[in-house]
Amino acid sequence: MGSSVPRSFIDLPLEIQFLVFANFDCARDLRALALTCKKLHSAVNNDGWRRFVERSFPSLSIPIPNGNRHTWEQLAESLTWQSRCWDRRALQFQVLLHSPHGDEVRRHRGNARGRGLFHSVVDAHFDPATHEELVVWGAGEDIVGRYRERQGPDKPSKSSWHSVNGKELGFRAAYDDVNSVKIVNHHTGRAVVTGRHNGTLSLISAEPDRFGQPISEFKFGPPETSETNNGSEPENLSSLDVLQHGSSSRIAAATRNGLAVFDLPADAATELEPSATFDLKTEIFSLNTSRLSRAKWMEQGETIALALSGSPDPLRYLSLTPTGITHHTAAKNASIGAQFELKDNGNICPNSLEPVCRTGGCRTSLLLSAWRDGTIRLQDLRTPSPFDAVYQDNVDPWVDAEALMTYGTERFVAGGGDGLTVKIFDFRWERPYHHTSGLPCLNSSPFPGPSQAFLKSPTKSNLGNERCKQGRACQYHELSKHIYYRPNAKFYLSRSLINSSASIWSLARGSDISPNFYIGISGGVIEANLEPCPNNYPPDRPTTDPNFGFPDWRGRAADGSGYMSRQVSPALMEIGDGYAYKHNDRPILLPRLQDCGGPPSWSGPILKLSKYHRLDMNYQTRGDFVWG
Repeated sequence: MGSSVPRSFIDLPLEIQFLVFANFDCARDLRALALTCKKLHSAVNNDGWRRFVERSFPSLSIPIPNGNRHTWEQLAESLTWQSRCWDRRALQFQVLLHSPHGDEVRRHRGNARGRGLFHSVVDAHFDPATHEELVVWGAGEDIVGRYRERQGPDKPSKSSWHSVNGKELGFRAAYDDVNSVKIVNHHTGRAVVTGRHNGTLSLISAEPDRFGQPISEFKFGPPETSETNNGSEPENLSSLDVLQHGSSSRIAAATRNGLAVFDLPADAATELEPSATFDLKTEIFSLNTSRLSRAKWMEQGETIALALSGSPDPLRYLSLTPTGITHHTAAKNASIGAQFELKDNGNICPNSLEPVCRTGGCRTSLLLSAWRDGTIRLQDLRTPSPFDAVYQDNVDPWVDAEALMTYGTERFVAGGGDGLTVKIFDFRWERPYHHTSGLPCLNSSPFPGPSQAFLKSPTKSNLGNERCKQGRACQYHELSKHIYYRPNAKFYLSRSLINSSASIWSLARGSDISPNFYIGISGGVIEANLEPCPNNYPPDRPTTDPNFGFPDWRGRAADGSGYMSRQVSPALMEIGDGYAYKHNDRPILLPRLQDCGGPPSWSGPILKLSKYHRLDMNYQTRGDFVWG
């Protein structure tokens, strides 16, 4: 006799069940299925949640659970929660400013810059296995670090502040300032690669009990001094980038005229020589005014992207081969440039180079870069087509961005260019997951209607469909996934700060699953957290990420840290679909500027809107798991 025919879903082979699990539109439905019986509950917990997460967020670097601190179900809960917050612009901000009364960290008195308004460069690391976060930033000639360990959704986190006082070590303000920091794993624990303006590059410990203790020095030529440069511009360190491979790392250090590559093994010595060098002055530069401003690892260490200042070809890349290093000019295409009126010989924003990860957090040949004409260009360095996409602020198209930060191929954050402004862009690629799939059906368009200067409203093909059925989505679910109803947004942060002329210099996040990121500004650091507006103040329940958020992130800076905390009340404006248009210079109707976030004491009364509104107000969900 032949094999029996399955009588129900539970009788199907696990391989087929897993395919079904992976193709659920929302986590709510998978959770509901797991509650139907013990057998399905076991199947969903064993492999269903993993397949759902990997299919819904394929471009993010997802840590594999290896303990009791997080599970695949918690990852699904947090990532869907975060996706909803991103789509509804549910961001809250707090600034950490150097206190003029604190002398524990900064001792700038009477120097040329005055009041300690350093250009902060920041990096962060989050360990999902221990729920520990480390954020480090350069504060002039000093280095500041903050540790934070999550204790639970309702418990205050453990935190500690640490610093390296540059003045006590003989470093001078401005000339010896820290201009690059990168957190790395080392056999001695966590460490920080630190680059200074004077050309020195060092590895120091980042462990709490020995923060700042030197580990290794990198030698790629003697640093310039005020006595040896004879009035000429010093060969200062422009940037550094780290490519992590387990416990070892590869470091690309860029100076004005050259590049040095270091291999940082697990048992690093006290002095490290470069494994490869490249002299751009003799190999690439055609003008005396050209200089290397930034270098960034691409393609898992096979390529290094370069941003050049004062060069007719400002975007180059180097290929690392067994026989040496070869250089190439990024491919051009005149038809694309004419379509968007792009100026290929224009200036690139040197701090903006950012590789784009397409699968599992792996660096590819896709590079995102900002340019002085206001465009943000996505380019495959190895193809003849120069720009896979060109993005732009449709409201203020000429404002450039100083720093970029990508989240896989889902979205990217652009900061700077126009004071303290942060822009959230969607890559506009197909996304497997939309949080609106977890909302009930509705026979209407998403509301309120967006302000779109160039994009036309989509055709309502499912007009009259009140419910999703027979493979056809209802009107709300169909239109809510269209880019017309998902415009990009800009946050204005300046009005809440004492120094309204401050600028953004760097962006960093702890990991792809972190619900927060950091913004390096003049004189301090801003922490941005994904967080919906609560129904009341103080909130009656935690409003941060249910598994990876820090409930007390708004807490005041520790005594003796030399920093003071202040809540930031941003203003929000929608800036269109984000694509560059040839006639984007024509006058348009200015979108509404809206206060968002915080209690009434920050930004006025809280708006009472329904769960269907595109702007985040008052509807509490955990991803698409609804609060019980």
